[in-house]
Amino acid sequence: MNLNPFFRDRMPIWAELDELLSKPAFDPTRTGMSTTYQRLQAFGRMLGPARELHHAPGRLLAGMEWAGIVDPAMMHAAMVHYGVATTALVECGHPNNDLDPLIAELDTMDAPGAIVATELGRGGSQMHMRTEAHYNRDRRTFILHTPDDAALKIMPNVAWTGLARTAVVNARLIVDDHDHGVHAFAFRFPHPHAHITALPGGAPIPLDYSVIRFDHAEISHGQWLSDTATITAEGVRDPLTPQQRLARSLGGVNAAVTSAAVALTSAARAAVTIAARYNTQRRTGHPATPVLRFTTHATELASAIAQVYATSFYVDKIRRDFIAERLSGTTGSTHGVANAHYAPWLAANRDRTLAKAAATLNLESVAATCRRLCGFQGVLHANRITVYEDMARSFHAAGGDTRLLLLEAGRQLLDGTDAPAVPAAQGVEDPRSAIRLASLHERILADQLHHRVNRDGPNPHLHDIESLARVHLVRRTLQEFDTAATTGGKWRTIVDAARRLYGLDVVLDSAAWHLNHGLLRPGDTDVLRHAHTTAAEEVGRHLGHLIDGLAVPPGRAGGFIGRDNYVERIATLLP
Repeated sequence: MNLNPFFRDRMPIWAELDELLSKPAFDPTRTGMSTTYQRLQAFGRMLGPARELHHAPGRLLAGMEWAGIVDPAMMHAAMVHYGVATTALVECGHPNNDLDPLIAELDTMDAPGAIVATELGRGGSQMHMRTEAHYNRDRRTFILHTPDDAALKIMPNVAWTGLARTAVVNARLIVDDHDHGVHAFAFRFPHPHAHITALPGGAPIPLDYSVIRFDHAEISHGQWLSDTATITAEGVRDPLTPQQRLARSLGGVNAAVTSAAVALTSAARAAVTIAARYNTQRRTGHPATPVLRFTTHATELASAIAQVYATSFYVDKIRRDFIAERLSGTTGSTHGVANAHYAPWLAANRDRTLAKAAATLNLESVAATCRRLCGFQGVLHANRITVYEDMARSFHAAGGDTRLLLLEAGRQLLDGTDAPAVPAAQGVEDPRSAIRLASLHERILADQLHHRVNRDGPNPHLHDIESLARVHLVRRTLQEFDTAATTGGKWRTIVDAARRLYGLDVVLDSAAWHLNHGLLRPGDTDVLRHAHTTAAEEVGRHLGHLIDGLAVPPGRAGGFIGRDNYVERIATLLP
């Protein structure tokens, strides 16, 4: 039975990249910044040059999925390199003698890409950057300068001195003492007037994070990623508004967010695969009892598997849409950013924004469940689950703060133009169906909030605005799961068990709200819990097929417990 129609298009690329796992740089006992960047270069050189991958988005995202399983730190650096830096230089830069060598070094991985945007004095500072880029008309150069300590750039992974970097720096364009908003500039590190200090201590994803001060650092006119803007004798001519220019200058974040979403979702598939393979072997007590005979463990694992499948289908819709957009030549719209409040660079694509939030929340939840299911083995870094959990922690901030993204999506949903159609009830069980209840939940909450926000303004209702975004996300995920479960022949029957379990988890999680609004009756929760038990048992019967369907071979996931005969594998470490 073919259990991989969902992943068939990228499995050859994953198999190609698996050849890297036998290379010295990918030895799992190696650690440190040098190893991370050696892996990045090996990965990039096998996956392909940056400019080529910009026009081959399917291959690029398949690579991000592979990297998310194998090494989250390498994946993060690759995401910035391909998603942000390459996108900005290719889409907003114009070929010239100054920019072309920088793009060539992106292609060869001799100077991987970085993003220099966030500033020390204000979190989420993309909307209020203060780093300046003064245009010198006589020399036709730009002078990048940090006006004070609050404007220091923070977090770019450029502190390790073993490798040059090609960065995109976002700064305020100043021409003839007039501020023309945030623009993007290509910048090569090291630079004599860019002072870099490594941030002390560690982070969930171990990279060379830094603090940067620009001290009148001069760059050429050709390094301005001017896009459609020009400097004339009268000043700056730009067809975009300042907020549209900000969104365009940070447009590469859209590609990075998509890369992050697929990589995080891939890591969740790996985490649940590792936990399932271990728990099918794990014994406890006397006499030795298979741990999956405990309904507590079996049910929790089944729900995690269902959740991973659900998020995978939703994120894959965003993956397909991104590929189609990139192949069509669309470079990213600034439409819809005028009324954005929290994340204008992502406001034009709500599904893409929510996919990153969904993937982060999914990995955080699933990895925590898998860690608990695996006991002490689950907390060992060698078994990779806690590495994935750290990845989720990091991406609550990377690629846009999760809460700000949810608030941006929630504000958009309040206009009511995207109110979901509520499926008609069909039969006695249908009023309890997950998609119907989620659609009602979203519509009622949006209607209530619309009036309250018009009356009071948004600030008193931010918690409900965030809740609206979360409910919308659940409804969209259910829709994509329903769509995916209608295809695949015999595979459909197996995945449908996970679909039913995920829907029941969703309804039970929100049962109190539905009871309060009369959409469920008190006795319905008992019916739902009984159905949940039955659905979890069905997922358990299909456990092997469902795990095989996630397409995470043991060698790619690494560690010991995600393989057969883990006892023998660990015992061989002894003399």
